[in-house]
Amino acid sequence: MKIRRNYNLAKLNTFGISANARFFVELNKEVDLRELFNVPDGEIWHDLVIFATERGYWGIENLSFIPGTVGAAPMQNIGAYGAELANVLTNVEAYNLENGKENEKKIFNKEECELGYRDSIFKNRLKGKYFITAITITLSKIENKNITYKILQEYLEKNKIEVKNSKDISDAVTFIRKTKLPDPIIIGNAGSFFKNVFVELATLEKLQKTYPEIPHFNEEGIVKIPAGWFIEQCGWKGKRIENVGVHEKHALVLVNYGGATGKEILVLVNKIIADIKEKFDLELTPEVNLIS
Repeated sequence: MKIRRNYNLAKLNTFGISANARFFVELNKEVDLRELFNVPDGEIWHDLVIFATERGYWGIENLSFIPGTVGAAPMQNIGAYGAELANVLTNVEAYNLENGKENEKKIFNKEECELGYRDSIFKNRLKGKYFITAITITLSKIENKNITYKILQEYLEKNKIEVKNSKDISDAVTFIRKTKLPDPIIIGNAGSFFKNVFVELATLEKLQKTYPEIPHFNEEGIVKIPAGWFIEQCGWKGKRIENVGVHEKHALVLVNYGGATGKEILVLVNKIIADIKEKFDLELTPEVNLIS
């Protein structure tokens, strides 16, 4: 184990933002947590999806090509194309990081994780208090395809793809995401940056008077409107401010064109939120955790 000082984290975040950690250590064995308290190297989420689908397991194929690690997945309750981690999560193993409790390991069952829309107990009430070292998910060998999401369904129909296994769906989702979302290796980004907006039916009806074509989805009495639509309506899609901007193909994706700072990203985020608040009187909420 080697501790580094003033370590640049640019290669360890998908935005490619240059930020120095006062101390940095990379560990690969859980046993080392007791020596330092605790940061093992992360397993890449998409690698897990590939591992599962190549072996014929169903359950996470719709979550293909989501950037980030397996340990970070429950923090966000990651979701895409009509599926989310909550559908398969069994439990989360984590170490307490509070003073005097560094060696205390806890297993959170699914209910204790308090999973919500891009949310969990680790993102709010226990933010910064636990370090996730492992998760357990339950997959199935029995076919359980989920291809109702419109974009995925249209892609499969257009390309005459008959889904025979989970890998077929994974490959389709990966292709769609690659065409819509920029690769973090090529241009820094964190995937979809904002949560979709949930409103009451009365609010939707009010919006429809001005925007009759507004896209929306009814989920158990609550209406979901894509956040990207609001961002486009405010003219942000494809707009650039010096080193940062909104991707030209996907309004939910903020990008680092090179040399951007965390402050520049935050300024952009706040400008977008303010514009949508002014135009629609609605609050746009980031999916990601903002660390000041």
